Amino acid sequence: MRAKRRPAARAPFITGSSARSLAAQHRLSTLETREGAQPTDAEWLLEIAWSGYRLIAARRGEEVGLYAEDLREWTGPCAAIALAIKDLSATELVLEGTVCVLDAQGRPDFEALRQRVLTGEGGPLVFMISDCLHLDGPLTTSLRERRSRLTSLLSTAHRTLTLSQGVEGELQQVLKSVHAMGLPGVIARRLDDPCRDGLVFTAGAQPVPLNRSLSAAPKVTNANKVLFPRDGLTKDHLAAYYREVAPVLLPHMKQRPIVGQRWPDGIDDFTWYQHRVPPRAPDYVKSVRIEGDRRLLVENEHALGWMVNQAVLTFHGWASRVGSLECPDWAIIDLDPGTSTTWAQLIEVANTVRALLELLEVPSLVKTSGQKGLHVLVPLAGGHSAAQCHEFSERVCKLVARLKPELVSLVAETGPRRGRLYLDCVQNYAGKSLVLPYSVRAVDGAPVSTPVTWAEVTPSLDPKSFTLRTIRARLDARGDLFSGVLEGTFQLAPVLTRLRTES
Repeated sequence: MRAKRRPAARAPFITGSSARSLAAQHRLSTLETREGAQPTDAEWLLEIAWSGYRLIAARRGEEVGLYAEDLREWTGPCAAIALAIKDLSATELVLEGTVCVLDAQGRPDFEALRQRVLTGEGGPLVFMISDCLHLDGPLTTSLRERRSRLTSLLSTAHRTLTLSQGVEGELQQVLKSVHAMGLPGVIARRLDDPCRDGLVFTAGAQPVPLNRSLSAAPKVTNANKVLFPRDGLTKDHLAAYYREVAPVLLPHMKQRPIVGQRWPDGIDDFTWYQHRVPPRAPDYVKSVRIEGDRRLLVENEHALGWMVNQAVLTFHGWASRVGSLECPDWAIIDLDPGTSTTWAQLIEVANTVRALLELLEVPSLVKTSGQKGLHVLVPLAGGHSAAQCHEFSERVCKLVARLKPELVSLVAETGPRRGRLYLDCVQNYAGKSLVLPYSVRAVDGAPVSTPVTWAEVTPSLDPKSFTLRTIRARLDARGDLFSGVLEGTFQLAPVLTRLRTES
């Protein structure tokens, strides 16, 4: 049994000689929850899965900082830990551990930790240290050697810094003992492997809570603020809608950089696009470092609720995900109607795209844009480049333009288009974002970008019927018609070869 090794994500774009730049060179270990028997293929260290908040602590000279996975800083609330690390005999140091508050029996109390961090009141913080990643130079040796160095380093440490001790015994017996002590489980890591990732084994019926938030849950403020004045829809209506669709929307958001369109004064007064995480955002609003920016990730219902409370009406997402940001999950053809394009003509062009893709034996999904257009997506297997997606989309668009020259333009500028529909393949470039399915659009009626079947793409299709008020019933009846975009298996290379040959 092996701990799964996580694919390398894009390295944070942080340079300099600060504690933060040192922390940016490392990551928290990946912990994969498992059920089953004792690992037997190597010697494993079993340690308590502490109910706390996992952090990386970095020291450079006299500067110490504590950071979450996305480099959000927790040094201020954990000042006592930072001071204790400053007393250690090291010039450069990176530690991985879990911040806890212990009860009278020595068990971690997460709610006490949350109150301690939020209010400064309560029991003292303890940093349960599980690994040493850097000690006056990178440590790339086995866990056994790193733990040996860590033991020596902490030999005279203040009690604020505690080595997370190993637990002896057969796994199932250890889990029984851990459960009897009121602890959630154990983490298993190979002693003679430089890989830092581990397996989590649960002691009781509940899973080990590894990703709990220290921030307060989001609340709807100014709930009666009217955002859609002609429809009487308020921020509370918007928040209720996104709570309802969160189970189907969040899978389309997870691990994708998100761009939110904010309209705090309602749809008649657009404010701005939000790409970055604000400095004081709660910790459940995650981020990914892209060229020095903390780009937004929306991974859970709390983060979605917080964004909606900032008056984000519409969510746009990258075509690619963290860990493979250069590799899109789909190729897209965007049908953007011109000033003289009728709805029947748009449907005619859409079905021409569909027929051509079927002739090429290419799978596709379609959704309304939430405004006047349609989006056609081809779900892809992993490993494709943005250049491949763009070439595929461009070649298909050119073929459609040959078939429907009177209806279609491949030029974005309105003058040369002469009112014709624009077939857009530019959305396939790296870093471009797309309105996500089930996002509300900031126009009268509160329409929603909605997946449809190809059988529905007829002149009788009415995108305005898919609104904040009606989409729940459709989801109950049809489910998520766009789930296939999350599990694409199609390979573009063969069809690209065919298109190049036949063009």
